[in-house]
Amino acid sequence: MINRMKNIFIKSIFFLILISLLSDCKNPSKQRDLKLWVWMHADKSRSLPDWKDDFALLDDLGISGVLIGADTSVLQMVIPVAKKYGIEVHAWFWTMNRRDADTSWLSVNRLGKSLAQQKAYVGYYKFMCPALPEVKAFIKEKMNGLLKIEGLKGIHMDYVRYVDAILPLGLQPKYGLKQDRVYPEFDYGYHPYLRQQYMDKTGFDPLLMKDAGDNEDWFQFRLDALNNTVAALRDHIHQKGKMVTAAVFPTPAMSREMVRQEWDKWDLDSYFPMVYHNFYNKGTDWIKDVVMENRKCIPEGINIYCGLYLPALKNGNDLQDAMIAAAEGGADGIAFFEFRTIDEQMADEIRMFSRRSLSRTLAH
Repeated sequence: MINRMKNIFIKSIFFLILISLLSDCKNPSKQRDLKLWVWMHADKSRSLPDWKDDFALLDDLGISGVLIGADTSVLQMVIPVAKKYGIEVHAWFWTMNRRDADTSWLSVNRLGKSLAQQKAYVGYYKFMCPALPEVKAFIKEKMNGLLKIEGLKGIHMDYVRYVDAILPLGLQPKYGLKQDRVYPEFDYGYHPYLRQQYMDKTGFDPLLMKDAGDNEDWFQFRLDALNNTVAALRDHIHQKGKMVTAAVFPTPAMSREMVRQEWDKWDLDSYFPMVYHNFYNKGTDWIKDVVMENRKCIPEGINIYCGLYLPALKNGNDLQDAMIAAAEGGADGIAFFEFRTIDEQMADEIRMFSRRSLSRTLAH
């Protein structure tokens, strides 16, 4: 009984803190209602009643946007259910990393080894060279089926990058690595087509450069190759009347260094930086700093939804701290990874965070 009363007291204090943080009548910029999202892996075995139960729970939690990894048939079944609750659905789409890619399109590292010849970290890493015209056409064709789905709000691009040049510090021990610099075996982006493009421009073969890993011009050339492909995909999606968003690494600066991803130049509708603090051996206070940095990089009016990794937030207080940090940093919302990991305690905290009374308070 004492523990129950203690929990109620703590949650009440948490709720009051949230209102204090997010609502300030003297500061209109703080008068906002954070939008909640969740990534969802679709299980084909789930029936329509199962999905109805899922979306009833999402609605109860105050989650109004879902990023679903599913095929066309599942999305067509799910969208009418989501519509009933006013929840928007985006198709979670693996972009540059595709298991169904032609092996001749796969990325090559500085040792001249393709992902078709050896794995990088995990077997499912099948990153394609972003510069190849065939790759752009392939991705657009894969998207086209999704873009025809009535009621689908947009395409949420994931794995829009190269292979990790450097893993997050907290993940390196998992692979028995200590990456104090970019090693040749993890320095990808040397596909013959991309190398030839660079040689046509500069007269130099990057694979033969002694300083290839540190050459700023070659580094930017690879960033631009991905940027150009993202721009083509963005325009293709927009032409079909859909929104385009992306899951990205925590900040543009970190993204450039770690995965050759320059997402602050993409001009998308919204961004979902994956601010998974435990991957970097950081505390939840780091989340606020990251979101604040992103707010400085991204134009006003473009939404930033802070991605939180729920398996690292099993303690209720950790989840509270993480949500508060995202709000304090200026996030437009929070995205939880992922739906199936939400336990009863987490559901309680998320539900409290999204209470309609909070929204009404923010409106005053």
